[in-house]
Amino acid sequence: MKTHTKRRAITALSVAAAAGVVLAGCAGPGAEDSGDVTLTVQAWADTTQAEVYEEVFDVFEEKNPGVTVKLDWMDVGSYQDKLATKFAAGSPPDVMFLVGLWLAEYASRGALADLSEFSDEIDFDDLPDSILASGQLDGATYGMPTGSTAIGFVYNNEIVEQAGLGMPDDSTWTWEDFEAFNKDIFDATGVYGTGFYVPWTPAISTFARQRGEDFYTEDGELGVSVDTVEDYFQMTVDMRADGGFAPAGSLEDQGSSTAESPLGKDFIASQVIPSNVFPDFQSALDGKLSLMRFPGETEGERPGMAVTPTLLWAAAAQSKHPEEAAKLIDFLTNDPESYEARSTLLGVPINPAVAEEVAAGLEPDAKTFVDYVLGLQEEDLAPYFLEPAGAGEVGNALVSVGTEVEFGRMTPREAAEKFVSEAESILANAG
Repeated sequence: MKTHTKRRAITALSVAAAAGVVLAGCAGPGAEDSGDVTLTVQAWADTTQAEVYEEVFDVFEEKNPGVTVKLDWMDVGSYQDKLATKFAAGSPPDVMFLVGLWLAEYASRGALADLSEFSDEIDFDDLPDSILASGQLDGATYGMPTGSTAIGFVYNNEIVEQAGLGMPDDSTWTWEDFEAFNKDIFDATGVYGTGFYVPWTPAISTFARQRGEDFYTEDGELGVSVDTVEDYFQMTVDMRADGGFAPAGSLEDQGSSTAESPLGKDFIASQVIPSNVFPDFQSALDGKLSLMRFPGETEGERPGMAVTPTLLWAAAAQSKHPEEAAKLIDFLTNDPESYEARSTLLGVPINPAVAEEVAAGLEPDAKTFVDYVLGLQEEDLAPYFLEPAGAGEVGNALVSVGTEVEFGRMTPREAAEKFVSEAESILANAG
């Protein structure tokens, strides 16, 4: 691996997001004709990840003299508010992280560049259409997948062993097995069996897909039923009652690093993660973790898991340097050297040739993640549909009712009915 000694100051944003901020209209000016170019990239990261991204951008700068990349990084919790504030102020980053539930929101307001218009800068030839579709809307490409991933549970092997248990077969275990396993861990060790962010859309989507329901349909409508949302919430309520799930409010402090998180401090034995961060988690916990598929894959109407983009690179329509922004996205997608520092941090490369080259040099933990995703890709999984405009607000509604359930202020049935009603209304009025 190359060593790049140059380091720039990494700017951690501290802009306070204004309440009620809306995206400003974005009529993108062309690139400036002269002078050096500075591209701003907004990403969420911790300190270690930010340093990794800096190494990646160093390589890009070496290959593109006269172009400087400035990284603005922050925690994921403040990311969206700060991004919206920048768009509203008319000074968005040139390139940014987005997730599917935000892509349609920004694209529908003209805030994002159509990357397909930059075919001279971005080589699309070897990129699978099935993957590219996750960043497309109405025939335009607004997001480039950073890589592919899938969610999964990580379990602390040492705690499982201390409980006198063996690891379940994750190809066949059921939700009933999952509940019993986590209770057994707590009963034997006093460590809560699991604790994860319940109102996280990928988690409840997997639960729903197993029941033959898509959280969002292909037409952009809500596809999950009241009964399914109720059952999902009820499961966590029941598990909290018997120690299988961490108590209400106990997971709010995630610490400053994985090692300081509830999982790292042995407060819980497992949690849900995007599998692309498995190597980081494994390193922080000294190799104690096993990566497992969601339970219930063989007991429902169909498998619920999905291989999805880890994140999406997007470019602002207002960028003063659209060609350079497109070149950066191409570099991050198609150049093997862009993976030397970050490896599979942002997912399995979507360019097959690059993926093959990267896989050849992987450390065992990264290979575990790649094999996990590639194994899922070989299965007959249900289609994954792009989140529609309004999905961000729907996600907020899910968080709101999920919090009420967590603290016992609303029953799972009440929460499910309220969520479905609000979500359907949001989607009907979006766009």
